[in-house]
Amino acid sequence: MNSLISKDSKWILTEEGTEPETIRQNETLFALSNGHIGTRGSLEEAERTKEYSHSEATLVNAYYDSEPIQYGEWAYGYAKEHQTVIPVPNGKKLAIKLDNDLFDLTTGKTTDHKRQLDLKKGLLTRSFTWENTQGHKLDVKIERFVSYDYPELLAQNIEITPHDDGCDLQIVATLDDLKEMGSISKEESNDPRIKAQKERRFQSERLEDFDNQLLHIETNSTGLHMIVGEKNQLLDPSVQSRFEDGAESWELTTKKGETIALERLVAYSNIFKDASQKEDKAQKTSTILNEASAIGFEGLKEKHIEHMKEFWDLSDIEIEGDDELQVGLRFNLFHLYQAAGRDGKRNMSAKGLTGEGYEGHYFWDTEMYMLPFFLYTQPKIAKHLLNYRYTILEEARNRAREMAVDKGALFAWRTINGKEASPYYPAGTAQIHINGDIAHAVHTYVKATGDKRFGMHEGLEILVETARFYAGWGHYDEKRNGAFVLNDVTGPDEYTAIVNNNYYTNLMAKHNFKYAAEMVEAVLESNDEDGLAVLERIGFEKSELENWKKASEKMFLPYDDEQKLTMQDDSFFHKEVWDIENTPKENFPLLLHYHPLTIYRYQVNKQADTVLAQFLFSDEFSQEQKARDYDYYESVTTHDSSLSRSVFGMMASDLGDLEKAYGYFMDTALMDITDLQSNTKDGVHAANMGGTWMSMVYGFGGMQLVDDTLHFRPRLPKDWTSVTFKVQFRHRVIKVAISKDDTDYTLIKGKPLVIRHFDEEKQLK
Repeated sequence: MNSLISKDSKWILTEEGTEPETIRQNETLFALSNGHIGTRGSLEEAERTKEYSHSEATLVNAYYDSEPIQYGEWAYGYAKEHQTVIPVPNGKKLAIKLDNDLFDLTTGKTTDHKRQLDLKKGLLTRSFTWENTQGHKLDVKIERFVSYDYPELLAQNIEITPHDDGCDLQIVATLDDLKEMGSISKEESNDPRIKAQKERRFQSERLEDFDNQLLHIETNSTGLHMIVGEKNQLLDPSVQSRFEDGAESWELTTKKGETIALERLVAYSNIFKDASQKEDKAQKTSTILNEASAIGFEGLKEKHIEHMKEFWDLSDIEIEGDDELQVGLRFNLFHLYQAAGRDGKRNMSAKGLTGEGYEGHYFWDTEMYMLPFFLYTQPKIAKHLLNYRYTILEEARNRAREMAVDKGALFAWRTINGKEASPYYPAGTAQIHINGDIAHAVHTYVKATGDKRFGMHEGLEILVETARFYAGWGHYDEKRNGAFVLNDVTGPDEYTAIVNNNYYTNLMAKHNFKYAAEMVEAVLESNDEDGLAVLERIGFEKSELENWKKASEKMFLPYDDEQKLTMQDDSFFHKEVWDIENTPKENFPLLLHYHPLTIYRYQVNKQADTVLAQFLFSDEFSQEQKARDYDYYESVTTHDSSLSRSVFGMMASDLGDLEKAYGYFMDTALMDITDLQSNTKDGVHAANMGGTWMSMVYGFGGMQLVDDTLHFRPRLPKDWTSVTFKVQFRHRVIKVAISKDDTDYTLIKGKPLVIRHFDEEKQLK
């Protein structure tokens, strides 16, 4: 069992001891966030002991700066600017001084050092006993959480209990304005998944004339403003604090066994672009701090725990028979929930708000790997995530024009503000499948929730514009008997770039055409006023409808009749097979050790590609075809991408190979806890976490949405005795309890519903 996971609890990760590498590694795992702010699980005194910290960063979703991308050789249409999420002032810095000794893990002697992440309550707790160089001791307990009830708030409670009378104790709480960038800069790396912070990326000023300590910060290039504020309360009114250089300090004489408690609240306002709003935002931030302080840490914590209870009531998945996987699964669901933007203007990045990997960018990961969890457990959040795509639709239209497509929209491969930020177009812009991914998410959302208002307004516009792009990018190839083809694209497998007719891309485009046609026809047939207004505003012509239907029907889907295999693209089978078995282990991932052109000329996959297409549209393929393709593509896949294993695991479940499915699920569920990809320090693998939920519900639960009906084909690994989960579907809550012998379906909330269990129709009341 992993050292973080205890046999005593299925809800808690526990770290014990003071080993620097362990504490450094767990900064990511112990990160706390709420979709607005996120703070890594660094120690309060981390800046004084660099060996214990990789990055102390606190991040705000979409608070980013930019700089020009420097190309050695530029070409038209290349992405122009980096977009890089930047650390904001650190509200965790705390100094404890006993007599003349300043506490850290290298000074004096620290014993019983323990940190625990309570997934059920959403709390990070640290406790230890410190003996200074003069033999005097303190017991210290620190609690930390990021509030959902007040999304701006990081709340902390520090309790210090002296073992001795008469010592001089000083406590210093600092709201760090990051004048010293060294505290968060990264070591140099050539890894394209990382961009080091080398210089200060915002200007700051301290604001006077407010009840609380407030900072106004503004990014250097993007002109994004925020207010960061702090309010501290020592629960001993007889001790007065002193302010100096942005720090608040308290000095007192210790009394043996008498606990000193400090409540600390730090608020990070919403992002704003108009500097004239500074005073108003500052006042609102100060008001939030005052209201929260009046409630007090314990009151805030109680509300936070109740919020977490409501989340787990709907979103928990219970496994009987494997405690380690149970904790790993809950860890993933916990971080997924933490990562999602909740205002319709921000999305969720590949690392959530747990680290600076991938620069805080949003990818296709959201729609294809993370959104299903929210769609079936927290549908309001799913809608917010899709609304973000709607807000950047105009930038997607602009990108389509840059790509010489006169109508439609092409969503950026990686972005924060909607503009393309990927400087490497073969594995960026060429992945035009992102349009189909977003369209698929829109279609599934409307089907699963019944939200026709969204479907006939925002959803309609997204579906039409993505379909228009594919219509403009592809053409009818007379040499393929008039089939519709999409050339010079890259599919999900980033080890195979710039090919013709990537199977996944073509299949997604085929369905994108169908989704757009269905929604337009629904609007026309119902004379929906909102939908008709959208179609008029974007200049829809009925001839487009017929073209989409024709393109969908004639879409070219490459297939090798001789081998009876689905072709990943036109050229894949014509390449030499990479010798994965004899490639040195230290040479993985391949992208860090081989030139892209070396990789591109071989049959080798970074991740699931054709297998993902068949998983998404499983009922369109025979079991025999899926089995042949699975065996073939598994043999040429390295799983260098964290997005891969969950797909192969789910397809193994579909094919009835539960032993293999279980093995893939082990890797998926424990990926970050075991650091399987060797880069957890840069942030969690949020898409893989979404894949964990999908593996349970789609894989072992066998759930599929076919037309308007939920289908289930449940199957359990041999070591498990039961699995229980809930799904929301069209204003209903359904509990699914799978055991070795049977599956029970219970309608907990909502009107009666028909589902299918294998080939049997079941009426739930």
